[in-house]
Amino acid sequence: MDTMEAETAALYDLLGRHWMVGAPVTGTAFAGDGVAFALTDGALAIAPLTDTDPPEDRCRIALDGGRATISPRRKPVPPLTKVVISDAPLHLASIGPSGFVANERGRLLGVSPPGVTHLIADHGSAIDLVAPVQAGGILAASGGSVVFYDPNGEVGWLQERAGGNASALAVSRDGRRFAMGVDDCLLVRAFGARPEPVASFELGPISNLAWSPDGSWLAASILGAGVVLIRLADARIVRISSYPGSTSSLAWSADSRVLVTSGAYRIIAWDISSLRDDSERPASIATGRARLVLVETVDMHAGGRLIAAGYGDGMVVVAKIGVSDELVVKPPGGGAVHALRWSADGQHLAFGSDNGEAAIITFPSHIFK
Repeated sequence: MDTMEAETAALYDLLGRHWMVGAPVTGTAFAGDGVAFALTDGALAIAPLTDTDPPEDRCRIALDGGRATISPRRKPVPPLTKVVISDAPLHLASIGPSGFVANERGRLLGVSPPGVTHLIADHGSAIDLVAPVQAGGILAASGGSVVFYDPNGEVGWLQERAGGNASALAVSRDGRRFAMGVDDCLLVRAFGARPEPVASFELGPISNLAWSPDGSWLAASILGAGVVLIRLADARIVRISSYPGSTSSLAWSADSRVLVTSGAYRIIAWDISSLRDDSERPASIATGRARLVLVETVDMHAGGRLIAAGYGDGMVVVAKIGVSDELVVKPPGGGAVHALRWSADGQHLAFGSDNGEAAIITFPSHIFK
């Protein structure tokens, strides 16, 4: 990563737009030219992805040494659009370029980037979870059933009696399977109306699921028991325990070789490609720097080698896999960061914290070269 020299302001102010949104941030998603933040008070805070005063326009490269400098913002940051969806915490996902979906208990609502809402469906019972589909659309789990909604909000298929209340839900990158955590079990099912599970595993209480991009592995966060890896081709199970904190955040590299997790005092990266038949666990790849504060959330850059991590003290860093150097995007301060996500093109990083701060960082194209 190139170093960038700040003229008068911190990197966080030079590259970022940030707002106080009045409630802790629990999730974030990108859709079209919008970024949405889910809040514990049941509202969405939505910002345009396009920066009217982008860092790229304020960046200068010295001819004599190639050092980059960036000047402070010349224009004020426009306010967010706040949309009240519910009076309770909600689930948020992108349904495609057209916008977002969020739930008001049993009602599923579509929300456009400008903040216009419309009713997609009323499930009649509480919606457990929603999960985005790579090709567009979402899955919604409610009352033991799973429904696929296409990017237009129309029902594509329904699986009734798919299981009990879902604690985790994820769709494979190729869109052929989905996985859900139900009553301490992992259920893997074909994507479509067929009700029979492809596979079932007793793992314990599952809080999150993440498919490897090639679909060969599933990573599951198990409450109080670390991470479990499942190779579906031969039902191999690899357990990785001894985490000091919650492993509820999981992310894969684009080549499916590395799994990154939260739950420790530094970024944890596992070399899944190192697993052999006699291996008890994959090799660890030392990444970033150790601290006295736990990593709460992680996400992988679209390029596959950069990790963004949010800490319990409000710090946000970006590090390359296997490299100790870090770019401190946000210094410590404020609440813990539990919501963090890269944009699909890797140019933007959105995150939010427990003290009600939401931010979008836009990186100049040369900064990670």
